[in-house]
Amino acid sequence: MNAGAARSELAVVVPATPYAWPFHGALTPARTALVACCDSSWRPAGAGVADAALISLAEALSALGGLVVAVVATPARQSRETRFAPASALNPPHTPAGAGQVSYVSMFAAAGLQALSVSATGTSAFHGSPVDDLLRAHGRTDLLIAGWGLEGPVHSTLRSANDRGYECLLVGDASIAHDPALTFASLDMVRHSGGIFGAYANAQDVIDALSQIPTPVEAS
Repeated sequence: MNAGAARSELAVVVPATPYAWPFHGALTPARTALVACCDSSWRPAGAGVADAALISLAEALSALGGLVVAVVATPARQSRETRFAPASALNPPHTPAGAGQVSYVSMFAAAGLQALSVSATGTSAFHGSPVDDLLRAHGRTDLLIAGWGLEGPVHSTLRSANDRGYECLLVGDASIAHDPALTFASLDMVRHSGGIFGAYANAQDVIDALSQIPTPVEAS
C-alpha cells in the first residue's frame, strides 16, 4: 500500500463520543464484527426503529466483508452443537410464540443477511459461549455492539468485550432499552474516563463512514 492509500484508510473513522472510532484510526471491515444482542425477552414494544437501524448497520457492514453475529441467551444445558449454528438453521427454543413476538432469525433472514447465531448462558454475549473464540478465529478486533436490552445484554456485552481487549463502539440508536428511563445513563456512562468502555455513535454515522470504504472486488 502506498503512502497516499494509507492516509486515505486512516481518514475513515466514525465521529463518535468521546473519541473518533476506532481508537487506532482506521475503520477496517475485515477486522470488524457487529455483535447483535437479540434475546427476544429483552425486546420491548416499540423496538421497530431500533430494529431498522440494526438491519441497516448489518447490511452496510456485511457488504464490505464485516462479520455479523447474533447472540441469544439459552439454558446452560443446551448442547454445544445447538449453541453454534447458522442463523437460518437455528430457531431459539426460548423464543415464545404468539402475536407481537419478533425473532432475530426472521428479522435477519427477511433482509437477506447471513448472520452467525451464537447462544450464551448469561446476560453477556461472552458468558458460556464461543463468541470470543469465533471473533478471534475470524481476526475481528473491532466490535460494533447493539441490539435489544441496552441496559442489560448490550451493556454487559460491551463491558465484557472491553475487558477482553476489543475496541468497542456502542451503536445507540440500533439498541433499545427495556426500561426507556435508563437509555441516557446507559449511553452517557460510556464517555466517562475518556471512553472507559469504548465509544458510542448512531448507526447512520457508522454507515456513512463505511460508505467511504470501497466494496471488495470478488476474485473471478
